Amino acid sequence: MKKFFLAVFVVAISVATLSCNKSDDDGGDGGDGMLTQTISARIDGELVTFNNIIVDRYSFGGFTELDITATISGSTQRLLEFYTVIGDVGSDAIQDFYYIKDGVYYHPYNQGGNLTTVTTKNNGSRLEFSFSGTLVGYNEQTQEEVSVTLESGSAVIELE
Repeated sequence: MKKFFLAVFVVAISVATLSCNKSDDDGGDGGDGMLTQTISARIDGELVTFNNIIVDRYSFGGFTELDITATISGSTQRLLEFYTVIGDVGSDAIQDFYYIKDGVYYHPYNQGGNLTTVTTKNNGSRLEFSFSGTLVGYNEQTQEEVSVTLESGSAVIELE
């Protein structure tokens, strides 16, 4: 009976060892099964990290668009939204960049707004870019134009 259990144990260990391969170690997930996904920036001087990132893919006409929504731990109080097309790199590969805080939509397209982005990697499995600028919005409650300053922004998003 001891030999039977020893044989079963050896077979189980062998199967477990053989079922792992090199690609399991190279997934870019830090070995924990989780993809690296963070976007951070100084927003009006406060370091803000968006750690819950949703990526929707839409393919059309030979292109694949990535629509990205980022939140802080799933809360909708602060959001970042933007899109890019896989393969676009360099300046301005990030499109329709919005920051939403407490219901106010801030974007670079209003007077006084500007945004600089530089995408260094965008290959369908990983997106990396930096960003900075001033986003402008309109606060409906106070009836005032408001702005936020983004500094030292960076994004690293594993897509697969």
